[in-house]
Amino acid sequence: MVPSYLIIGLGNPGLKYQKTRHNIGQEFVKWLQQQEQFSAWRREKKYFCELSQGKILGQNIILVLPLTFMNEAGKIINKLTKYFPVTLKHIIVIHDDNDIPIGKFKLSFNHGSAGHKGVDSLIKNLSGQNFYRLRIGIQPQTKMRKKAEDIVLKKFSPEERKLIIDKFSLMKERLEKEILTK
Repeated sequence: MVPSYLIIGLGNPGLKYQKTRHNIGQEFVKWLQQQEQFSAWRREKKYFCELSQGKILGQNIILVLPLTFMNEAGKIINKLTKYFPVTLKHIIVIHDDNDIPIGKFKLSFNHGSAGHKGVDSLIKNLSGQNFYRLRIGIQPQTKMRKKAEDIVLKKFSPEERKLIIDKFSLMKERLEKEILTK
């Protein structure tokens, strides 16, 4: 299948990192795969990732879960874009964002990484930043803002997790409305 879009869920591999704040991008992509009844995940050893394919609004979509640590994801996606010939503007990256409060999200295009190492890796390896990003807030709703290094590898409280998961449908709607219908 020739994809219209690659949707990439950033995160870190291994049980240690499952359900951490840093892996919320992967959680969203796994949720999307189930919601849209995409194909089963297929491990691609050559590209060191897992892939699932399907359609949303008639668009051919390939979901990608890199199996590297987040800071190395750009190398994998660079190789993948040589196999699946998509332009940067047909790449949607889903990732955590420490500058956004839990329960909020932002859709952006052609923005710098704001210090996010996974996004840095993509910009460097893809030689550009002209791709879409769905940035999911992970900043706890407390009076004092917490530094990224103090929270990204921490798990969400049950209340925080519910607040984010309850927004997944709204996030999907925004992707459809603002990107996939163009």
